[in-house]
Amino acid sequence: MIKKVLGGVVGAVVALAALPAAAQSRTPWQMHNGNEVTASNPLGLVKFKCSPTQHGQNCEYDVASVPAASDPDWVAAPNGETIGFSVYPSRVCQAPNTCLAYGDFTYFQTFVNVPQNVAVTTFTITFNGMDDGSRVSIYNSAHPEGLIIPGSYVYLGGAGTANLAAFVKSGENNRVVITQVDDCCTENHLQSAAVVLNGQVVETACATSSDCDDGDTCTSDVCNSDGSCSHPALACVNSQVCGSQNLTATSLSNFSSASCTPNASGQPSLVPAGSLDMTLECGETTWTDPGAEAFDSTCAPITVHYYNSGHDSYGPGPATCAEGLYYVQYIAWDAMGQTVSAIRNVTVNDTHAPTLALKGPTHMVHQCGTQWVDPGWTAFDTCYGDITPEVHWTGFPNGWVEGVYTVNYTLTDSGGNSATPLTRTVEVVNCPW
Repeated sequence: MIKKVLGGVVGAVVALAALPAAAQSRTPWQMHNGNEVTASNPLGLVKFKCSPTQHGQNCEYDVASVPAASDPDWVAAPNGETIGFSVYPSRVCQAPNTCLAYGDFTYFQTFVNVPQNVAVTTFTITFNGMDDGSRVSIYNSAHPEGLIIPGSYVYLGGAGTANLAAFVKSGENNRVVITQVDDCCTENHLQSAAVVLNGQVVETACATSSDCDDGDTCTSDVCNSDGSCSHPALACVNSQVCGSQNLTATSLSNFSSASCTPNASGQPSLVPAGSLDMTLECGETTWTDPGAEAFDSTCAPITVHYYNSGHDSYGPGPATCAEGLYYVQYIAWDAMGQTVSAIRNVTVNDTHAPTLALKGPTHMVHQCGTQWVDPGWTAFDTCYGDITPEVHWTGFPNGWVEGVYTVNYTLTDSGGNSATPLTRTVEVVNCPW
């Protein structure tokens, strides 16, 4: 899913080239005029510590300082998709020396979300309209303070960086910062920068959840209300467990005859661990067999045979991805062939409400004269997965009649659990009649 920034069981790592374009996502570009801009230095011009011999030379950046990701002075770039920094006059014209002596730094950042199951083989930033140079910093858990790679420097008129794939982390939001320098009184622009991951341009803003398909069956692909993609891990897919569960039973080595009382009648005994009536939450609770222990009449341990416990050959065990009542049986027999048994009743219930989120704003202004189109919604349930088609809505704004309309959205899953209802108001304005 190419799309905007902004998924635990993880599938096998695969090359992104095999995935839909939307498998990766990123935020729109933001711009910052730099920490160099102060009350005493409103133009943000900084004298170089070196004497550059070419535009954008590496040493020029020794006086640059990348703003923190959360700095309040980050603003939307002229074009969130491409950067679009292309019509700005050079402030270096105001410097005491107007070429290759002072720098004016502008910073651009985006957050690139790479799904866990994506193997990053190539990662580059391609440029158009570079003046006078730039470098790229990458921030993630491996490089929390930011890493500047020699191959990330691009000079005047350059087209892109070297392959930075070795420094990008899958399963994380990688912060990518471009430091652009203007070092001469001619122009100051950076028309576009494209993030290219495994040969695909990472764009912004998903339209539907299908845009967010990352190729991993054990994650849900959700197009969020802000146009970003996310990939919450799924415990179940089509009533099947994602990955492996801890299907174990108590080991005989942990059993003790201390709780056994010799039976004068010669009958064996069986003691299940825990309650024989268990309840699991569908899609969230994994099944772990508590097991059972058995003894002959003298309190010597005897083997317990399991049926439908999940770790035997007689059944898969309770399906924690499907509601229902499941039975697990324990049987033991002594040397005389006398048997003893017990049945554990395991109920898998869906008691948690699904989540419902609107795409687009909750208040919209619609220009009269065209049909209003609902931006859509997303719905997810831990037991049933993506249940977006099950959302019901009432109210339909008339795009040809001025007024304020309300659209109501409700959702109840198959287990009878209801999400918090949502509403959207649509204001139809400026009818020409």
